[in-house]
Amino acid sequence: MKMISGGVCAPIGYKAAGVCCGIRKKNKKDLALIVSETKAAAACVYTQNLVKGAPITVTKAHVADGYAQAVVCNSGNANTCNSNGIEIA
Repeated sequence: MKMISGGVCAPIGYKAAGVCCGIRKKNKKDLALIVSETKAAAACVYTQNLVKGAPITVTKAHVADGYAQAVVCNSGNANTCNSNGIEIA
């Protein structure tokens, strides 16, 4: 694999930002936004779990045409349901 300097913003026309919004307990960046100046080809991989959170349904609808212009990524909040059955919003 060849490493390219500039990270996710290396390709022309892409911008990104990350913040610490308190999802993770430690003071670390846990929310990111990656934006393309124009719509770009998008591919998604979804869970096979029978329990799917609303973001899965929304994402499927938004990328149904195979394109997206922005992606929001979070860290530390991946599960739809806790073991005690309380849904995470």
